[in-house]
Amino acid sequence: MISTADTIPSSARTQFASIAAACLLAAAPALAQNSIAPGDEALRHHLQLLADEGIIDTLGTTWPLSDKEIAFSIASVNADELNPAQSHSLQALQQRLANAATSSIVVQYGNDRQELRGFADDFREQGELRFKASEQVGLFTFHLEASAVDKPLDDKEFRLDGSYVSIDWENWQLGAGAVDHWWGPGWQSSLILSNNARPSPGIFLNRNTTQAFDFPVLRKLGPWSFSAFANQLESDRHVPHAKLLGARFTFKPIASLEVGLTRTAQWGGEGRPESFDSLVDLILGNDNVGDDGIELDGSNEPGNQLGGIDLRWTTRIAEQPVTFYGQLIGEDESGGLPSRKIALFGIETTVANDWSNGRVFLEASDTTMDFLDDRFANGTYNHSQYLSGYRYRGNVLGASTDNDSRMLTFGGFHEIGAANSLTWKAQYASLNRDGSPGRNTIASSHQQTAILSAKIERKLNEQLSLGLNATHLLKDVSPDTRLPKSSIQIALTILN
Repeated sequence: MISTADTIPSSARTQFASIAAACLLAAAPALAQNSIAPGDEALRHHLQLLADEGIIDTLGTTWPLSDKEIAFSIASVNADELNPAQSHSLQALQQRLANAATSSIVVQYGNDRQELRGFADDFREQGELRFKASEQVGLFTFHLEASAVDKPLDDKEFRLDGSYVSIDWENWQLGAGAVDHWWGPGWQSSLILSNNARPSPGIFLNRNTTQAFDFPVLRKLGPWSFSAFANQLESDRHVPHAKLLGARFTFKPIASLEVGLTRTAQWGGEGRPESFDSLVDLILGNDNVGDDGIELDGSNEPGNQLGGIDLRWTTRIAEQPVTFYGQLIGEDESGGLPSRKIALFGIETTVANDWSNGRVFLEASDTTMDFLDDRFANGTYNHSQYLSGYRYRGNVLGASTDNDSRMLTFGGFHEIGAANSLTWKAQYASLNRDGSPGRNTIASSHQQTAILSAKIERKLNEQLSLGLNATHLLKDVSPDTRLPKSSIQIALTILN
């Protein structure tokens, strides 16, 4: 538990919380805001704990997340009415807002890359030196992340991943940059948009806070959010400079249920249609070979689309909040609806006691099209015209297992005392199940293995923290896969 909880009287903590939240809200309409990228599992845990207990209405399945949304959500919470676990989460969020670092330096090095990435995995390469700084000027936010990496997969040793500039107007953020996304309720995977691949550059639009509509009928949707982007993919791919488009709408019609509707598409690029009419066909779903006006050879096929729905529903079992979640993504379209679906299902719950605060989850995913029938191999994340597939710089944009793969993950996150945290996972993976070479970026043949991983972080003082991450395969895999037998990474973070 946070140490200040034992030293500061409850009434004083309540007064401080009210003053801090009021100041944040007073500033919110006039000032810019920071976008919180996926990867902060502690922040996500504390938000979900308060949301699952019905204390706040925030939506937690669309990242990046606005710090304005956090401030807005916790502003009216009365700390005196919370139990110890809830109070701990509230204080953690208040501390996250109050102590947001304006700059930081992170040094990380290990013996191999992090593969099969999940929400909490931060580093992509074997070694990395990263500098991060933010500046807010009126309605503008300038966020810089510059990194130098060792032995990169794409040979790009200097990167500006995570950097952006944005302007806030009313309740919207409009910006340009290269930002990570995580769209969906999963902790290990998002089937449609995750932090597995490097972020591509482009423009974006996000709703800052999730207040419900004022209109009588639309008010029934409850709190809602909307995010959209238009990005540019790399030049050294089969269709150079293809565009990546995405939009996501989430809402909470009842306190226990969050619904997400997501759609992404690859469109245009050298040698492909980029007219306004082709964009309209893409948006309307008139983009399959054989559709009205679409040639059988696919020469004027507008693009490659994915779309689907995800749900996150919380109930109570023996007075314990338990959440069931799922994601269905269609790799094709039929009758205006997603078809040839891939799937993810999971269950999670909080674990809070005298020595730790955290959660555990069990999650299963299958990236084979029509996953119940196993009828279509080599289709997911691949396309007949966009032969580089639904990927960016060598990594798939969705689930890190890539296509035709199944993964079962039992994992957890725990804060231990005020200065330590532990993340762990036990996984079974069946990769590239049909064994076709060249279609799966992780394994060029069918591989099955079990994986154990753990990450320990210790806060040394207010400015320094040290992390250690280790992964080990319990069963050997073919040398032609990207999975190392064992890997270890050490990271040092310096806050300013």
